Amino acid sequence: MSSPDAAGFGEFSAYPRVLRRHATIWTVLLPGMALFGWFALPQAIRVQFTGFQLATLVFFVVVMLAIVWSMAGCWVKAGPGGVRFRNGLRVHQVAWGDIASVRYRPGDAWAFLELGTVDHPLVGLQRVDRGHVDADVATLRELHARYAAAS
Repeated sequence: MSSPDAAGFGEFSAYPRVLRRHATIWTVLLPGMALFGWFALPQAIRVQFTGFQLATLVFFVVVMLAIVWSMAGCWVKAGPGGVRFRNGLRVHQVAWGDIASVRYRPGDAWAFLELGTVDHPLVGLQRVDRGHVDADVATLRELHARYAAAS
């Protein structure tokens, strides 16, 4: 598999900064608080837990972290080949000619690619990143204007 740069998606790259920071914090806090809660229990109560109950606790901590990191792992890359982005676990690729506009209104939680009949959210460009996302959307709009005219 070729690198993103070789595939034409290396000119622009963005990711959710605040969400990654929060995911890192939760990666420390969730297991830490579960362990703290476990060891805060008296020994007489801890011995009453079964292995299945402990495995269930571990399972839910892992699932919660997986959900957080699937969203924190979102990104947007763009270049002459179009826009490639990851939302959750799925990677999408859209050619510049298929994009009508890049929408980012004041009430939007993240930017959108308008494709005529359907809009794709760009979860990698989130409002909570404030000034960063404004600059990233402006850059993406400039790339769209440049490459859409050529296609």
